[in-house]
Amino acid sequence: MKIGTRIEASPCRLCGGKERQVLATRGRGMEPLTTVVCRGCGLVSHHPLPDPEEVAAFYATRYRVAYKGGWEPKRKHALRALRGAIARAGRLAPLLPAGGRVLDVGASSGEFTYVMQRAGFAARGIEPNQGYGEFARRTYGVAVETGGLAEAAVAPASLDLVTLNHVLEHLADPWDALRRIGGWLAPGGLLFIEVPDLSGVRKQAANTFHGAHIWNFTPQTLVLLAWRQGFVPLSAEDAAGTSVVFRKRRPGDAPSAGAGPELAERLLRQVATAGSPLAYLLSGAPFTRRAARLRRNIEERITCARHATVRAMADAVITAAGLPTRRREDPIRLDAAA
Repeated sequence: MKIGTRIEASPCRLCGGKERQVLATRGRGMEPLTTVVCRGCGLVSHHPLPDPEEVAAFYATRYRVAYKGGWEPKRKHALRALRGAIARAGRLAPLLPAGGRVLDVGASSGEFTYVMQRAGFAARGIEPNQGYGEFARRTYGVAVETGGLAEAAVAPASLDLVTLNHVLEHLADPWDALRRIGGWLAPGGLLFIEVPDLSGVRKQAANTFHGAHIWNFTPQTLVLLAWRQGFVPLSAEDAAGTSVVFRKRRPGDAPSAGAGPELAERLLRQVATAGSPLAYLLSGAPFTRRAARLRRNIEERITCARHATVRAMADAVITAAGLPTRRREDPIRLDAAA
């Protein structure tokens, strides 16, 4: 199948369209991988879509080894995850009631669950990978359950916040995931999703797509997916990217525009032009990325070497960053906000 080929597929679950166009035939590492864009809305995905049972088995046992090189995280990976967790906590904690109930779906090695627990929230996680889930429990003493969404024991309307940080793009069925989560959230509960933004990618086409990311979102397709499953962005600022805080949809909320044939055309042009090897080279990104990676690796080695254990490192980094412990005693009534 050649790049640019138009094919007919099953109806798109986002817009109902049946026409797809091939964006790429190779993924990272030059692995054979056909990636298509829906001509009706701009949603990008694998073709054909993988079997859900195979996806579940892959994430339970093989994903972390394939992409991180080990059954448990290296210390530098735990440090990166911790810093990201602190940043997310700083953004989300002020939106929650004191002691709010938080569930991190795809909790990885448990850093966000630990940060939120340290901040005084009732936090727990779900992680499909057995090794990473065990690491989280042993290292941080957090409640991270090993398994998938379908196996999670969550009472209806029992949570104030659910987070999916770089998780949705990996799921065989994001629609089912958001439907389940909608049932778990209490009135006024929030959903946080962060995924890579395909429209902001500046890489060679051969490195843009890979087997672990079944779906590739833009702000427009992410917000439309959430709308279909009963969510809207908490603010207009949230809707501008693919790191979004959502609330439950209410009567009178209108769907956002932007997902459609024009978006599909823009993505086709982007991958064909900005994703070409020459354009990527001329952008300077290969050199700036290497320099940034070198600086990051040096700093991480220094930080990791200062501490005897991962837990000690985490505590020191959290303390230095200033854990977001100030929470609203009179939280905003998000269920009544305009």
